[in-house]
Amino acid sequence: MIYPSIRIEGAILAPDILERLEDAPGQRPADFGLNGTVKVKDEIARAWADAQDYWRIFQRKIEVLKPGATATTETRQQWIIPFLGLIGYQLEYQARGTILNGKTYLISHRVTNRANTPVHIVGCLEPAGLDRKPEKSATALRMSAHAMVQEHLNLQEQLYGLVTNGRQLRLLRDSSRLVKLSYLEFDLDRIFTDGLFADFAILFRLLHATRLPATVETASESLIERYHQDSLDSGARIRDGLSRAVESAIHDFANGFLAHPANHELQQAVISGGLKPDSFYQFLLRLIYRTLFLMVIEERGLVFPPDADAGKRDIYNQYYSLQRLRRLSERRHLADRRRHDLWVSLLSTFRLFEADGPGLMLGIAPLAGDLFSPDAIGALGRSTLGNDVLLGCLRSLGLYHHPDTGQMIRVNYAALNVEEFGSVYEGLLEYRPVFLTTENRIGFEFAQGDQRATTGSHYTPDDLVQPLIRHALDYKIEEKLKEKDPEKALLSLRVADIACGSGHILLAAARRIATELAIIRTGEEQPAPLAFRAAVRDVIRECIYGVDINPLAVELCKVALWLEAHNPGQPLNFLDHHIKCGNAIVGYVKREDVDRGVPDEAFSTMPGDDKQTAAAFRKQNKEERLPHKQESFEFSPEIKKHLDAVLKSWQSIAALPERSPEEIENKKQRYVDFTRSQDAWILSQIAAIPIAQFYFAKTPENRAKIITDESFRRYWSGERHPQGQATAAAWVMAESKHFFHWFLEFPEIIERGGFDCILGNPPYLGGQALSGTYGNAFCRYVKWEYAPAGLSDLVAYFVRRIYSLLKLNGFTAFITTNSIKDGDIRKDGLEQVLNQSGVINFAVRGIKWPGRANIVVALVAVHKGKWSGRSVLDGKEVRVISAYFEDSLDVGEPKAISENSNSVYQGSIYRGDGFVLDHQEAEEIIHKDHRNKDVIAKLINGQELNSIPDQAPQRSTINFFDLSKEVACNYRIPFEIVEAKVKPVRLALDPSTAINRDHQERWWQYAFVRENLYNSIRNKKRCFVSARITKYLNFSAVPTDYVFLDTINVFTTDRWDLYAIVQSTLHEVWARKYSGALKQDLRYSPSKCFDTFPFPEGLWQTGDPRLAVIGEQYHEFRRILMQQLWLGLTNIYNLFHSRDLTPDQVAKVSKKPQAEADAGYQGILELRHLHCELDKAIRDAYCWSDLNLGHDFIEVETLPENDRIRYTISPAARKEVLRRLLELNLKRSEDKKVTINSNKKRIKKSGTSNPDQLELF
Repeated sequence: MIYPSIRIEGAILAPDILERLEDAPGQRPADFGLNGTVKVKDEIARAWADAQDYWRIFQRKIEVLKPGATATTETRQQWIIPFLGLIGYQLEYQARGTILNGKTYLISHRVTNRANTPVHIVGCLEPAGLDRKPEKSATALRMSAHAMVQEHLNLQEQLYGLVTNGRQLRLLRDSSRLVKLSYLEFDLDRIFTDGLFADFAILFRLLHATRLPATVETASESLIERYHQDSLDSGARIRDGLSRAVESAIHDFANGFLAHPANHELQQAVISGGLKPDSFYQFLLRLIYRTLFLMVIEERGLVFPPDADAGKRDIYNQYYSLQRLRRLSERRHLADRRRHDLWVSLLSTFRLFEADGPGLMLGIAPLAGDLFSPDAIGALGRSTLGNDVLLGCLRSLGLYHHPDTGQMIRVNYAALNVEEFGSVYEGLLEYRPVFLTTENRIGFEFAQGDQRATTGSHYTPDDLVQPLIRHALDYKIEEKLKEKDPEKALLSLRVADIACGSGHILLAAARRIATELAIIRTGEEQPAPLAFRAAVRDVIRECIYGVDINPLAVELCKVALWLEAHNPGQPLNFLDHHIKCGNAIVGYVKREDVDRGVPDEAFSTMPGDDKQTAAAFRKQNKEERLPHKQESFEFSPEIKKHLDAVLKSWQSIAALPERSPEEIENKKQRYVDFTRSQDAWILSQIAAIPIAQFYFAKTPENRAKIITDESFRRYWSGERHPQGQATAAAWVMAESKHFFHWFLEFPEIIERGGFDCILGNPPYLGGQALSGTYGNAFCRYVKWEYAPAGLSDLVAYFVRRIYSLLKLNGFTAFITTNSIKDGDIRKDGLEQVLNQSGVINFAVRGIKWPGRANIVVALVAVHKGKWSGRSVLDGKEVRVISAYFEDSLDVGEPKAISENSNSVYQGSIYRGDGFVLDHQEAEEIIHKDHRNKDVIAKLINGQELNSIPDQAPQRSTINFFDLSKEVACNYRIPFEIVEAKVKPVRLALDPSTAINRDHQERWWQYAFVRENLYNSIRNKKRCFVSARITKYLNFSAVPTDYVFLDTINVFTTDRWDLYAIVQSTLHEVWARKYSGALKQDLRYSPSKCFDTFPFPEGLWQTGDPRLAVIGEQYHEFRRILMQQLWLGLTNIYNLFHSRDLTPDQVAKVSKKPQAEADAGYQGILELRHLHCELDKAIRDAYCWSDLNLGHDFIEVETLPENDRIRYTISPAARKEVLRRLLELNLKRSEDKKVTINSNKKRIKKSGTSNPDQLELF
């Protein structure tokens, strides 16, 4: 149902609450204070009748007032006080107002029966209305009525308040934590003038006094607050529903156009290849964006300026509006496929907003811009669409199917946040559109493209964005507010998101700056919507910059910014020069970066290269670079002339006004001319050359495309102009890979030293997925550009690029994977930043993504340069924050210790499920031929190790280890199984990579056999294993005849004293710091936390009987306890770490009788005691008896915020243990280095050439 008088601004309530309000909690007669015999609907009808009488009397009163009267008394006494009395309000006049922070807030009334809720009533003829400052004010505050009530709420304990001028009635909520305006408005004038009973019924049910808090202390229990909180929860559900609806609408629009018999021209363009799927998809998206844009501005009342002619408004609403078409779409009988007049009608509506359209005749100022240019929707504007398709698509976009209630709810686009639009449409950007043609039909479908979520870029909830703004952008705003001209200073801020997606983080930043700008301009702490929108428009025009590699995301970002910045009567901002498409991490930041020339690394051999060709170019390039190694590049006057011209052109374009469609078009044309200018073109062509060399395959066929250092320097010095096949090929490569040279794209930013603030949620993608997604050439390039960096994670390169783009004393703050502080990602990212004078001033180690239980992220802010402000780690103020997200700095990075090497291995990877058997199959195969037991073994994985009480393998496996095919085929049955089930899987692999070809050639063997692992344990009684990814770090003794999967780490010793060390808390805290995490779990990396771990001196050489006894005692006690309670390791340690453990809890988890649970409870307590004794024994083995471990239930800050309680050593002990272990590690590695150097000198002095002796070292 449509409620034309109701407006929801911000997140105070969700639109769907209106549809289901009657069935919501709190809607029984007793909830309104009525007796059981009275129906709520009857009471609403009585109140409606009385309210209409009051309204008519009030209208007659104000008709006879003198000119210039504000009608304050009449509005209060004759209308609002009796009207609110009908819905349960007892109002009391406040003569003196309230003094807060030295200011007087002249709130006119309070609701005495509802916790003194403030109600401010101004005259219905007050020219300032609710949103402007009155010309004459009885208070020194000089702010609008709305702003005064809002600021009053933000400063004191009441949660809700009302403000009204008799024509509009608004419910406001405390918004001290929000940047965006938030209120619920009822247009009383329209309700009673147009007789909107249904709207009044909603008002009665939502604003009846019984909805409001009865006391300040119980505000959270009030009905209106419950509705508010429920609305926040429903936001995600609405986004998901709308996302599916939009996808359906695009699909139906596409096929509706392609199938219509009148669209012969369109069909021929598709068949001939003249219209590509990508272009067609872009037209469809723009059609959706236009429709979306008009729905929003119509429902927000922003099509016309406030003083527009009412008659022209009516003409638009009745004959041209999207609201009219939406209403028609809800009447299914109108969906006639034989007619297409409604599409013609929609095109006429679009024309009203184009620059040369007839909109001015209706008082509609053109929106113009790219979105409303005449050719924005391309061939669709010249095509025909059936009414059935159009109305069906508009129905999909306009009605939301509630997943909980099954109701069809009309989407209130006025209330949906712009960033939520972004989340709805962002998923569509990763689809790959395709045409499906048959003899009789042309169809359009979506094929799955790159998953945006896999690279870490998806809709970012405001709960995560606001901390970034507080700990980065707010500092820069604070600086600007202290300047002589704060308005000018604020507009001088330059803020970016270099992986901006749909722009929701940029929107939050724009609102934050605009809030302060509007406060300065109006003098009000809570600026009215009109002033705020004007400020947002100016901030977006001056301050906001964005880059994304996806061109469709760039367009969506512009639409989001246009929506937020729209002011009635003004055209859309020109954004092309601020929001750009490009790969933010592939390209040069400064002109000086180009001086490095063509690096030798561009010619390293990669898969697909011809080795001889690559080697020849590498040798040639090295020789050409040799003379330049010791000299700086002399900057060419000609190149400088081009750069100066680019900067000057940019500055002149940026200064052009944007007040009319003609000015927007002029600015656009000037920008297009600039991008095509000789200055910009020459510089872009030359800058493309070095990076392009990384991407060209080094093959004989590509020789003519490749440019080495000497030729490049001739171009860059101005000696030669870029021309010919090679430079053209570099340019084409740059275009296809979206190279982004910041000093050319945003020259004024680089000229001023960089951005003031960069915010974002940069993508993260690690390991082998990097080369698989972006290619080997990209990996070759980033390893050079971001040296010393490996291929840890995409986010590390974004962190480095972001930091390089900041000006001195600038800030960056971003949301990222919680592994940003771990291992190689830390080394490649944050540590490099800190080494370049970066300071982490804010960090949250691990926080769950709201609404997504399986995603844990970190928040971090970095200041460039010296920092003397606050540093906040997990909400606590600390002295310093390290790259590990700890409140102390380490003296160094741990080094591998040689005596630890080759002791822990990751298990096998088979790559083909055909290797796996159940136990019965295995027994049958061995029974048929006893020799088969040589190649069949029990198979265990990490999940079984942690969850099964007896840790018994649940499956068996065929494993030929490193046997040749000739030997393996002698085990006929297992070999035939593998040949039938594994070989086809291997042959289906992509053969373009060397590793896949290897796995295809030896298809009968595991992909990664791990021969060294099995050779190390072959003759041992036991080995110790742990799950590679685990909630709790535990090692368990298992037989050595198992096959271990790669989800397990295997410690190849059989010694209990060494087991005691790795099972101890001292080793666990080291592992958690230096290894890494996956989501919320420890990801145990042997190279990071075992190879570097300093065991007690001499323990590898000589066993420690005391440690062996306590290690075995601990393990065996735990093993028996697991079997007694029949619980796996994870459940045992969940109980172990439960601070409030009781026998009943043990019974509930184990499902054991109470007597057994009581014994199990005692067993858990004893396990804790044994763990303390084990830790103390390890401590003493290090001769650290002075260290008090302080075992207790501790909130471990490095763990996720909702699961931090552990029975462990104290925080002080943890820090000291880590300090001592690191000190020991560095001492061992230094002693080893001294020994090696000493031995080398001795060998050199003796002049020995004995190869056996040399081999020792």
